[in-house]
Amino acid sequence: MQRLVINNEIYTEVNLKETCSVYHDYARIDISKKIGAWELIFNDCKYDEERTVKEFENYLIDLENK
Repeated sequence: MQRLVINNEIYTEVNLKETCSVYHDYARIDISKKIGAWELIFNDCKYDEERTVKEFENYLIDLENK
């Protein structure tokens, strides 16, 4: 299990959900909204957990920059 906490003022819910949809085949991702942040829990990763989380974050950053 890997945990990722990201700021919800920087990352939009729309892009977060789109990225989760793209990564559906690579991990089970549970999302919860915290004060000022999104908390994502990655389970059952198809590949290395740490790499999956980093790739997920890179994809999300790319979406936010478009």
